[in-house]
Amino acid sequence: MVAGAAAAQPVAPVAAPAPGPPRAVKVLLAVAMVAVGVGFAVMFFARVEPPRDPAPQARHLSTQLDALCFVDANGDDAPDPVLWQDGKTRGRVVAVDGRSGQWLWASQELEKPDALACPDRSTVLAGGTVLAGGTVLAGGENTTLHALDARTGKARWAASLPGVPDEVAGGEGCATVVMKDGSATGIQLDGGAVADCPTAPQPSAITGQFWERKKNPQVVHVGDVEVVLTTPAEGPPRLIAEGRRGGASLWKKELPARAPRSGGRPDLFLVASGGAAIVLGVDVVGGTDLRILALDPASGASRYERAAGYLGDRLVAAKAAGPYVYVVSGAAVSGAALRAIDPATGGTVWRATAPLPP
Repeated sequence: MVAGAAAAQPVAPVAAPAPGPPRAVKVLLAVAMVAVGVGFAVMFFARVEPPRDPAPQARHLSTQLDALCFVDANGDDAPDPVLWQDGKTRGRVVAVDGRSGQWLWASQELEKPDALACPDRSTVLAGGTVLAGGTVLAGGENTTLHALDARTGKARWAASLPGVPDEVAGGEGCATVVMKDGSATGIQLDGGAVADCPTAPQPSAITGQFWERKKNPQVVHVGDVEVVLTTPAEGPPRLIAEGRRGGASLWKKELPARAPRSGGRPDLFLVASGGAAIVLGVDVVGGTDLRILALDPASGASRYERAAGYLGDRLVAAKAAGPYVYVVSGAAVSGAALRAIDPATGGTVWRATAPLPP
């Protein structure tokens, strides 16, 4: 009886499985999962090894010399810097777009590069010593002055010089070349014939870029104000600036910067640009990190004082042309770079690029 009663107990029905998704939905889900997996894989590998830039970065222009002048190399009526590339034993003259810092042309390579000048907006003069078989020719060095077209860098003519050129002063259609021994000779720009150049500035006994930055004081004119930069002959070379109008002193102040030194003597860098007097020096404490200062010419008030350690530890040239201040600076080992500085902020606008290898 008990067994029968147990057998009579009703059995609970088993729930039927829910119908699965259609086959098309399964296929879509599988594709989506694969896509997500591929995405994670791409993200992982992109993190581990980022893709390389297919376009190589432009090389920076480097120079060992302090020569710097300006022409109109691309016809845009803006000053374009011209300088030597390398220049320690060999070098090429390079023209750089003054607006962008991109190189425009490079001359043929010259041995023993030296003097460089832009006597007018369409001509570049470059001195080089040509050696025969790597040795000095009998009777001394055979030095040649090369005239280059400012638009192309192509040679126009070459003239032999009686010595090694140190500085070139441009005149009207001519130039005076000063040799390292102090002698001078005149050159006609249209063909390189030797002739006096009475319209060129009278060469001084001590000339060249090196001695130019040793002048103490340095003087520039900003509007009707004459700004004078000096440094003491003895003691710490702290820079002192003064503004004058009509010979009368408007202001005088000691600057929070010192004069950098080269060859055992202080260098003074002062240019007029953007309605201000721009001074380049080094910090007072360490005397190595470069600084840029802008002074109001009428009051002497500081418009800005800016650390510029990125310029390196060797300042060799600073010139104002057009809207910018062009600075050649760097390290003695790696060479110097050319940069355009905005006079309104002291910041770098561009760093010049190097031409392609010849």
